[in-house]
Amino acid sequence: MIGEKIHSYEISEHLGKGGMGNVYKATDTMLGRDVALKMLHPQLTVQEQFLERFKKEARVLAQLLHPNIAVIYNFIEQGGNHFMVMEYVEGTNLDDLLKKYKTLPGEFVVPVFIQVLDGLKHAHRKNIFHRDIKPANIMLTPDDTVKLMDFGIAKVAGEQKMTQVNKIVGTVEFMAPELLQGKDASAASDIYAAGVTLYELICGKLPFEADTDFSLMQAIMKEKVIHPAKCNANIPKALSDIIMKALDKNPAARFADAAAFQQALMAAFPNYRHINLASLNVASAAYAQGGPATRLEKITGADMETRMETWPKPSSALESSKQHVLKNKKIYLSAALLLLCLFITIAIVKNKGPEKEVADTEEKKPDNSGDVVSEIKVPEVVNPPSNDEVVDRNVKPPEAEKKTEEKTPDKEKEKKDEVKPPGKMGFKADEEEKEKEEPAAKKDVFISSRVEIELYLQNDLSSSPERQDIPVTFSLKNNVVYSGVTIINQGAIAKGRIKLGKIQTDVDIFNITAANGQQITIRALKGHGRRNEITSNRSYTAFILPGTRIKF
Repeated sequence: MIGEKIHSYEISEHLGKGGMGNVYKATDTMLGRDVALKMLHPQLTVQEQFLERFKKEARVLAQLLHPNIAVIYNFIEQGGNHFMVMEYVEGTNLDDLLKKYKTLPGEFVVPVFIQVLDGLKHAHRKNIFHRDIKPANIMLTPDDTVKLMDFGIAKVAGEQKMTQVNKIVGTVEFMAPELLQGKDASAASDIYAAGVTLYELICGKLPFEADTDFSLMQAIMKEKVIHPAKCNANIPKALSDIIMKALDKNPAARFADAAAFQQALMAAFPNYRHINLASLNVASAAYAQGGPATRLEKITGADMETRMETWPKPSSALESSKQHVLKNKKIYLSAALLLLCLFITIAIVKNKGPEKEVADTEEKKPDNSGDVVSEIKVPEVVNPPSNDEVVDRNVKPPEAEKKTEEKTPDKEKEKKDEVKPPGKMGFKADEEEKEKEEPAAKKDVFISSRVEIELYLQNDLSSSPERQDIPVTFSLKNNVVYSGVTIINQGAIAKGRIKLGKIQTDVDIFNITAANGQQITIRALKGHGRRNEITSNRSYTAFILPGTRIKF
């Protein structure tokens, strides 16, 4: 696409990609200004009805003229592709700042959000709801102006839903419970997303995190939020309380509107009016000395993107659970069988336990003549040793040794015969001895949880071209052991692809060779990152997808 001309817009640079499409920097040759050109994914526009609604909403969004909102200029089509022409904003988004500093201090976040809420007030007055507020969509310009980005999936109040039945649009981690239940977007759902964003910025992690979208949605709808002050002791109580109000599961219990949210921040922190970039360096130094926990990185870059995907509406907990069980019935069946085997094993052990205890008691009990049974290695000490004496408890007294010699081989044989019950079970002891002598054969390994692996990039990217998919190989640093079985050997080769950009670089890792020669699918823990970090560091972390089965 670089160098192509879309109407009067000449594309000069690829800025990134997301769940809605690719974003390019372009120059408006008619007006001589830079713009951001978002090319929508074709699958989002294949239905004419969907496309018409999208165009209509784009025309409404073009009415948003506010200093804290990056506006839409145009909606165009060329060669079967559809583009949104948006304001090009230079600066840094809060997601990049969060990755750099791990957490952002209140004196920085409060004035930023006062501006964010100012932009939301303007949109809400026009009955337009953002639906995708998150750190990546909040930009800070060099002149300390905050821009609320990407109104591309905004919802206009009163308009027909942009999505089809059983589909959701947005970033799940920031979606309000009522949106996950299929209700319409509102000012309250935007306030909730702003609360989640504030929580992540000051705590360094999201209020809810899970391995799957289903588990995440269930947590958002049912679980309680951990108070921000418990995540970061440096968070002012007033700010923590404001965030908890914004995150209330009941929309009516949140702030009445963006203006009320903004007023609460201004009243609690009257001195926080100007954005203080110097506070970020102070916070970074505090973190280096043992500050809050490191922000949890997402599985891949795609996990935090805006998404449109089919999802069953969770109208009730019973219905959702039923759908989840049906979808994962193989996993649940395997788990049930394992539990059944475990219960049977415990029952057998408990039944054998008393018999063994009685047998041990009988061995230790002296007979009527006062003699001690020969199997006892530690004799009863009649005269306790003094402090100066050292007693070797493994040495038998002469009497015990004599009684041991009196035991005949015939008695030993009779004792062994008594252990073996008649019939087929008579071979049980022999089988157990054989199992001890021969190592158990490897069985299939089922990966039920995420397994992280450390890789080393073998390619030198210093002279690699930009904006091209570069095939790369990685080698495994250490053996990967799961459930006591080495599933991947050290030095195993993984294949992937890296696409270098001027600022941001995309990383994809596809598969790796398991110990049995099987190719198993893996994913990069971080799907993208800064170019200077990617090229200077050859260590990468990937993970094996849960649900993978390795056959031996």
